[in-house]
Amino acid sequence: MQNNNRKRKIVFGSIYLLFFIVAGSLVYYIQYYEEDLNDSLSLTVTVKPKEHIQEKIASQLLTQYLQQYQETTTSSRKRITNVSYNEFQLLAGDEYQFAVGVTFEAKLETGKWSAHRSWGKVQKDGTVKEIQWTLRIKQTGENTYMLERIENTSQAIAGLDPLEDRYQKEAGIKVPDQNHRYEIVNEELKVTYDHGEHWRSVPVPLYDLFAGGYSGSKQELIEGSYVISPERTAFVIGDSENVRILLTTDKGEHWRKVPVPNSLPGIRMRLIGFTSKQDGYLILTGDKTMSWEVNAIFKTKDGGKSWVKAGYADEQRLITGGGFITDQLGFISFGSIRVMDQPPRPSLYRTTDGGKSWAEVEVPIPVEYKGIFIEAEVPTFDGSQGTMLVNQGPSGDYQGGKVMARHISLDDGATWTFANIVDPDQMMDN
Repeated sequence: MQNNNRKRKIVFGSIYLLFFIVAGSLVYYIQYYEEDLNDSLSLTVTVKPKEHIQEKIASQLLTQYLQQYQETTTSSRKRITNVSYNEFQLLAGDEYQFAVGVTFEAKLETGKWSAHRSWGKVQKDGTVKEIQWTLRIKQTGENTYMLERIENTSQAIAGLDPLEDRYQKEAGIKVPDQNHRYEIVNEELKVTYDHGEHWRSVPVPLYDLFAGGYSGSKQELIEGSYVISPERTAFVIGDSENVRILLTTDKGEHWRKVPVPNSLPGIRMRLIGFTSKQDGYLILTGDKTMSWEVNAIFKTKDGGKSWVKAGYADEQRLITGGGFITDQLGFISFGSIRVMDQPPRPSLYRTTDGGKSWAEVEVPIPVEYKGIFIEAEVPTFDGSQGTMLVNQGPSGDYQGGKVMARHISLDDGATWTFANIVDPDQMMDN
């Protein structure tokens, strides 16, 4: 009996030993393939001087990295036959060191290739879908970048600066500037240039800021009627024949009131902005009757010290937004328009001669969204590439009424293409 018990103990001990050996091998196997992603690093890539965009840099590095799995050598067979990239997204960092998340899928030469164990589940057709990696990249020279590691997101972004409002800016969503802003306290207008540490009073009575045909809330300044920056702060004040620009170029130390000639009666909308240190624009609407009004465009060539009338858009429907991208390129949105029995559509006009002449621009809306996204907003541009949002108008209720259609242009806004739907509130919460 004792011999039998001893034999059982030896057998069970051998099983336990075998189990630990197998388990240890499995742990090593998993770790091996997790670390295998970085065995061939680091890689470097050199980009053109004007192509320092983090996502593009990541794309070039990952393409170079995956070539090792796509080439047939004398010692190994090709293991990937096709790669399809879905998304590159900057996660954290700055222009010198950053992390980019990538989602892609790969078609394996054979569904039994062992390395797929750390990449994801292999489908019946040999494809691994939704592979999600994070690339840690740093700049090593003026135009040279190095792929340091491939790892999970929490590790990859450690020590990097968080992104601030990148989604909103890229999508064309205006982001409030907390450093340079105003407040109205006890019927007094004040501005700050240092995130509210110090405030300077603006020498203007409140009624001058809301004079004319404006009928909205007077608790906040009229949207678009002011510019606040350390280089130049300007407010549109007055009405009718007495419209002026209240201007300071030294953070409120000194102010001047600059007259605007040949103004309109009953000013409703007032949109001011500057496209360079010297060039600026002012779009006024007034003389409103029902859903009709007139408009006028004024320009400055000396930083706002004097203004001249540049033209007008030959359309008398109500304007919902407008602005200039450069001294010559500008846009005005007349909200939505309905033709015959068709659903309402965006009505956007464009100028390329500084506001002298305007022509309507087509804003294509996919069939499934016709009558939903109906008002174009003023686009933003990076060179000739533009981003424009189209909202649902004041009565929109699709998905809560806040989501918008995003359009892009590659030719200074002459033509637009629908890109995707954006949800500002959801992204801001994240």
